[in-house]
Amino acid sequence: MTGYLGFPYQIDGSGQTATTDLPTYVQNLILLVFETNPGERVNRPDFGAGMRQLVFGGMDAALASAAETLVRSKLIQFLGDAISINTLTVTMGNETVTVDLTYFVTHTQTAAGTSITVPLPGYSATPQGGSTTATASIPDY
Repeated sequence: MTGYLGFPYQIDGSGQTATTDLPTYVQNLILLVFETNPGERVNRPDFGAGMRQLVFGGMDAALASAAETLVRSKLIQFLGDAISINTLTVTMGNETVTVDLTYFVTHTQTAAGTSITVPLPGYSATPQGGSTTATASIPDY
């Protein structure tokens, strides 16, 4: 198998495990950390940044600062060997939390970035961003 596992896991047209390139793989890992709430993973209960929970915390500068610290620490904890964070900002909107992230992919030392907006349940997610942003959506739960 060449490449990296596609996410979500799927079978390609030849019946093999679907693969992707390194920038897309790393982007998918970042989305996975953002989307997962702590406690969702039985064997890793501390995994995830719990971004959906942040939209219910009240929209103020103190929460945005705390969210930025939380997201940064979770990315370092779970992806510290895969990425090196350059900039990270968290912006709280009326119905959304937006994370703007620029980073270096450690393996290739290439710069990349992404902007991910997590809406309140019932609204559409809008991931946007830099050169390695994969098209993805954050499902409503």
